Amino acid sequence: MENKPLSILEAIGPQRYRESHGLYFDDFNIGDVYEHKPGRTVTEVDNIWQSLINMNTHPLHIDNEYAKKTEFGQTLVSSLVTFSINWGVKPRQY
Repeated sequence: MENKPLSILEAIGPQRYRESHGLYFDDFNIGDVYEHKPGRTVTEVDNIWQSLINMNTHPLHIDNEYAKKTEFGQTLVSSLVTFSINWGVKPRQY
């Protein structure tokens, strides 16, 4: 697999660059890992607040006592929470 550096700057002339946003589909490869800063820890409060903001009131996401009785044994982080936080910390390049 080829390692190629990704840059948010696109050369548009001698010593001239334009900020570029986004990658093309062809820029992604199976197995690629994209690391970026800042990192973010998802907390229980993040999950509860974001679930309620999104009107996702299923007890599996917000009620510890209910969730303990399920096959999972704990509350689950809603996929909308995961998406929202990832969107917030994503590099500008994507």
